[in-house]
Amino acid sequence: MTAASQPDAPQPDALHGDASAPRSRVSLLAEAVLLGGAALAAVVWVIPMQTTDGGVGLSPAVFPTVCAGALGVFAVADAVLRILRGTSEPRYPEGWTAFARIGAVAIVGAVVLANAGIAVCALVTVPAGMAVLGERRPLWIAGAALLSAGLVWLVF
Repeated sequence: MTAASQPDAPQPDALHGDASAPRSRVSLLAEAVLLGGAALAAVVWVIPMQTTDGGVGLSPAVFPTVCAGALGVFAVADAVLRILRGTSEPRYPEGWTAFARIGAVAIVGAVVLANAGIAVCALVTVPAGMAVLGERRPLWIAGAALLSAGLVWLVF
């Protein structure tokens, strides 16, 4: 039985080509520019437009700005390190379906946040995100969901 005829082997298709082929440097650079640019847009444009100047203490924009900035820095640093390392990176086997699943979790999170609050949002989106990313251990999923929901309930 050849690798192409095995049912578990990734099959090439028109959407994302040969899933076993390594990613190009251009792909890694595009990922870094896209994620870094999105984080920069969030820090410079989205977060300031959606928050007000606080009264006493920290501005309401501090926490989301720090999170978005850290996300951008880590995404760009990861891409730069992968390029400098010079090893071939495998392509994502699911292609655009993985992106769509993560996007669906983000949309569900935004809807739950707007309608039920931040603690319920953490309770729903953390396990959904973990499941989408491949975590299958129920105790880890439940623990992370309860811990994150409890933490944001205490802090916010």
